[in-house]
Amino acid sequence: MTRTLRWLLDAEDAVASATRDTVRILANSDTAALSQLIADKPVTNAYVQSILDTGRRAGPIGGFARGIFLGIYDPTNPGQLVAACWAGANIVPVTKDPEHGAYFGQALLALDERFGSIFGPQPAIEGIWSILQHGRQTARDVRKNQPFMTIANQAAVAPNPNVRLATEADYQRVLPASVAMFTEELGYSPLADGSNGYRLRVRQLIAKGHTMLETGQHGVVFKADFGIVTRQAVQIQGVWIDPQTRGQGHAAAAMAAVVNHALTLAPIVSLYVNDFNIPAIKTYQRVGFGTVDSFATVLF
Repeated sequence: MTRTLRWLLDAEDAVASATRDTVRILANSDTAALSQLIADKPVTNAYVQSILDTGRRAGPIGGFARGIFLGIYDPTNPGQLVAACWAGANIVPVTKDPEHGAYFGQALLALDERFGSIFGPQPAIEGIWSILQHGRQTARDVRKNQPFMTIANQAAVAPNPNVRLATEADYQRVLPASVAMFTEELGYSPLADGSNGYRLRVRQLIAKGHTMLETGQHGVVFKADFGIVTRQAVQIQGVWIDPQTRGQGHAAAAMAAVVNHALTLAPIVSLYVNDFNIPAIKTYQRVGFGTVDSFATVLF
């Protein structure tokens, strides 16, 4: 028996025991049901959809290190998948139900793995964290209310014509701006571990045409990424403005350019933002975003 198969069998037993057979690890045969569940809310579930868009099926690949899907089927209709959860470096539920979240929390606790973050619809995150907070990891931060905002029309303000797609030639300027954004948002540098993972991510976004920026005399003054792109939705991430230019009214026009380009890639553009970041929320509202849901994030 291979090490991976042994891990999977042990994990299936642990999940079934912890949740009284309510949650199970999904198999490749569950892919169609998972796709249908995601499609019910394609904008909210864009992150998980992007995983399937890579050609990934629902079943485990290489044990937990490559990520697994957990699922809950309707007990009265065994063919109906009612909730799912991606479990890898990040935990991302495909449900808004806090009870489903709590069951996933029990399953994750039984798996006894380490995670980088938990994010998604607020009620489900609260359910997961109500259980997982008793596990071996202590949260660095719990962001309980993050407005989830969308826009489906051209921006309500004129776009900044100087905001453009980044090219490979911009990499050396984009990287410091990306690191500054990450550090400001999460409190530590993504380069601190000495790996090249974050650098590769920045390069990949540029190569795909998923980073937009405005440059000034001393480097990047504005940047934003299309962190998730599916056929149904684009999710904007990594928004950063040079601190020296903040508060001068430039952000809305820059975001307008980002939104208008994003709408050439998918019919709806989304993002989520910390509720305490009032200037950013007001900027997004000026551009034409409206709040349609609430996310939450737990950071480890």
